[in-house]
Amino acid sequence: MVSTASCVVQAFGRGRAAFTGVLERRTAVDNEKIKPAEAAKMIFPFDVAGIRAEMERLLGRPKCATFVKRVIELVSKNASPANRLVENGDVLKVFDRVMSQRGLVRAGDAAHGALPGANFADGSIEGKDARIQVGNIRPGADVTLEELAAMYVKSDARFCIHETLHHCGRLVYSDQEYAIAASAMNGNNPPLPIPPPDIDSRFLYSQYWDAELRKTFK
Repeated sequence: MVSTASCVVQAFGRGRAAFTGVLERRTAVDNEKIKPAEAAKMIFPFDVAGIRAEMERLLGRPKCATFVKRVIELVSKNASPANRLVENGDVLKVFDRVMSQRGLVRAGDAAHGALPGANFADGSIEGKDARIQVGNIRPGADVTLEELAAMYVKSDARFCIHETLHHCGRLVYSDQEYAIAASAMNGNNPPLPIPPPDIDSRFLYSQYWDAELRKTFK
């Protein structure tokens, strides 16, 4: 989802979230089980190399590669002339551009400029302040630190693909633009949502096209 807010605070360590006190203590006992509620409160650091490798693996799947290429083509073709395509739509190269600007920040990490909410594409490539905010995980059962780290890599990569697609436009492509493109690709089945006037349309549009994207990860 695209954020409408902007923030000048740099993400810690160019995309690596700061350790919470709880997580610092846990590093010495990796096999100790962590409760779901405790895990959800952690400001978990980003394994940027692991996230990028998982993104590359997913984007290498023929179904995913085809969907991503086509949806970017449709959105960029109908975008305003000023909102030019970045890196010819190469998602990994665009992700690298984001990392060279403000990088990644974990939701809840207010000390490093996290915005209210979970997952956002913030700033823009054009503004040289592109950033991706990624939410937290609440596991369904007790986990070790190692298990939680593996869960984060898998989850973060999927959210980073979604948010990086927003940054494929120099001024950011919107959720509505992607939802309309996805609807054209799937024959409007399921139908494109019509947001009620009292609902933030970004959430519905984001959910719509993200569901289509995630089908290609399987």
